[in-house]
Amino acid sequence: MGFDLDWWDNYWEKQRQKEDLRTEIKNELLSEAELLTYHLEHCYAVGNLSERHRTIVNQVEHNFDGQANKALIQRFEENQTKLLQLKMIYEMLQDSIKVR
Repeated sequence: MGFDLDWWDNYWEKQRQKEDLRTEIKNELLSEAELLTYHLEHCYAVGNLSERHRTIVNQVEHNFDGQANKALIQRFEENQTKLLQLKMIYEMLQDSIKVR
């Protein structure tokens, strides 16, 4: 039995090509993940509005009475809850963009 150099050359060439392909795919995925993260950061401005929210609620309390006051404050509280939910979804989405 002889030592087949062509087989080994082909084997190592295939291994090198596989590794090159893995590297290329990983680099493309990293680039896409970076682009998506950048897009999320700049297109979905989900920030903390608590201070501004409190100012608006104080103005509502001083300018409206009775049922209108209660309805507006309830609406602001519902919006605050929705905003917190959106922020959590956004953070989960951003955390899920990872390349191994």
